[in-house]
Amino acid sequence: MEWSQTYPGLPSMVPAIRAFVCGLLNGSPRRGDAELIAAELAANSIRHTLSDAGGGELSITVTIRPGWARIAVTDSGTGAWGRPEAHDLAAEHGRGLIIIEQTADRLGHDVGAEGQTMWAELTWSVEA
Repeated sequence: MEWSQTYPGLPSMVPAIRAFVCGLLNGSPRRGDAELIAAELAANSIRHTLSDAGGGELSITVTIRPGWARIAVTDSGTGAWGRPEAHDLAAEHGRGLIIIEQTADRLGHDVGAEGQTMWAELTWSVEA
């Protein structure tokens, strides 16, 4: 199943995005990981794209299947992106994508005519 919501590109929306993801993954052993990933992806979108400009927005899509989930944040970004590289871990900023890459099973980036989508996938064992 898949659910999507669009939010204003405001930092104050990150808690709502976290709650949206937590509610959808209630009962999943990766719920906390999904919440962290959603918050980091949303914060990056707000901080590094035009999503935080007056009237800007971002969308989050959560797709869930047994033992698998994808959290995707779409924004009006230009598509400029590179794999995260380790750097000064004591720095105040710049660790979000490293945290996501270490937490998720897969991380990716898609660029379209209307913007970009950063996504992360999580897997877990499903008991029969």
